Amino acid sequence: MVAVREPGWRSPAGCPSPICPSIVGVDEFGGRGGPARAQVERGTTVTDAIVEVQQGRLRGVVTDGVAAFKGIPYAASPAGEKRWLPPGPVEPWAGVRDASDYGPSCPQPADRPPGWAHESLEDEDCLVLNVWTPAPGDGGRRPVMVWFHGGLYSIGSGSWPVYDGAALARRGDAVVVTVNHRLGPLGYLHLADIGGTAYASSGNAGMLDLVASLEWVRDNIEVFGGDPSNVTIFGESGGGAKVSTLLAMPSARGLFHRAAIQSGPGLRAQEPEEAADRAARLLSELGVAPGEGALAALQAMPAQRLVAAQQAIFPRPSAAGAGAPGGPGGRMPGLGPVRDGSILPSHPYAALADGTAADVPVLIGRNR
Repeated sequence: MVAVREPGWRSPAGCPSPICPSIVGVDEFGGRGGPARAQVERGTTVTDAIVEVQQGRLRGVVTDGVAAFKGIPYAASPAGEKRWLPPGPVEPWAGVRDASDYGPSCPQPADRPPGWAHESLEDEDCLVLNVWTPAPGDGGRRPVMVWFHGGLYSIGSGSWPVYDGAALARRGDAVVVTVNHRLGPLGYLHLADIGGTAYASSGNAGMLDLVASLEWVRDNIEVFGGDPSNVTIFGESGGGAKVSTLLAMPSARGLFHRAAIQSGPGLRAQEPEEAADRAARLLSELGVAPGEGALAALQAMPAQRLVAAQQAIFPRPSAAGAGAPGGPGGRMPGLGPVRDGSILPSHPYAALADGTAADVPVLIGRNR
């Protein structure tokens, strides 16, 4: 269901995003080319659009023929006692939820490398995504492109305006999605030794967020004019590494159909023993003794205290570098996915080599 309202304010034209040039080759990913078939004529400046997803109605903004729906929750807040647990479902809401502005970024270090210093609200309730579409509710089945931001597994956000997907949606007649997910110690702290079986997947919580976002896309993207059977995931640098990791995750099977890895480092995942050692170092930095009460103490801590402890122990992504020593299969700098035998059975590069994802066409390249 979609409704279009009267013109309102004017939004700046143009596209500041580095993903805009990614339109080159969109036809290889199922695009139909040609001008975008927008529900609102290109001459129109701004209108409101309302769509209905499984959880309720959303009001977005249409600017120059592209509708943007921002800050859409795809999973429940992972704060407090839900820290490090798999993402949970979103409760339905009443009325129309405003989706005209970005949601919060996930907590991350303030000391970011040059070029990453974007100002944005941060909060643990950050499991949101953004959708750009040329024609919500028109019954079209456009290719869907889901972008995962870079910054290794420590920094970045799909809520940064630099990743605006309007130009790609307009020029490629595609539905574009960007995603926020848990980062650093909130997304990749291996606590199985402390929390038991309930926290066996804690070291991969951030990756499970991405799986949940793809499940949301599967269940809801049709109302935005997208085709849930034609989903391409793509990302640059750390985003490319996330694409590689998703190719090796059984829970992600069938949720996407093509993948593009842009300058993605071939890092191996952490072994459980290595991940447990890094978790122990973080606990020591925080002054938390392992054992009974440790998990509750960690869940009660301010998120930024956990992030600061990570920064004190591990180098930031710019210092660690995307290409770890040893090339493909190099050691993961800082915190990242854990090869736990279940959520992530094998290292991402090994899964590509052994044919685990042989049925998924993969484009691998390097950005300049």
